[in-house]
Amino acid sequence: MFEKIIEEAVRDVGGHAAVLMGFDGIPVEIVTVEGDLDIETVGMEFSVLLKDVRKAAESLETGTTEELTVRTDRFSTILRVINDEYFIAMAVPPQGNLGKARYLMRLMSPRLAEDLV
Repeated sequence: MFEKIIEEAVRDVGGHAAVLMGFDGIPVEIVTVEGDLDIETVGMEFSVLLKDVRKAAESLETGTTEELTVRTDRFSTILRVINDEYFIAMAVPPQGNLGKARYLMRLMSPRLAEDLV
C-alpha cells in the first residue's frame, strides 16, 4: 500500500532508499532503489535524533518539529514527521535532488497519514 507512493518519490529524486517507521523503531515499509544502504538501521538511529529535536522544540516552545535533515559526505537523510507515531526517512546521494525530495515528502505525508489510521 505504501510501497508504491514511497518508491515513486525515491526514484523521482534519484534517492537510494526510504523507510516509513514508527517512533518505536518498527518499520512499516522499507524501499531500497539503489545500493545496499541499510535504511532501516539509518531510520532507527536517526529517529533518536528526531525525538530529541522534537523534545527540545517543545521545551523551547518553538513549535512542532516537522522535518530534520542530516547531511554526510555519502548522502543526506531527510526525516519527515507524519504524525505523533510515525515518520518517513529518505536517503538522497549528493547528485540527487534534495529540494525535490523534501517537497515530495511534504506532499506524501498527508496521504501516508490517512492510511496509517
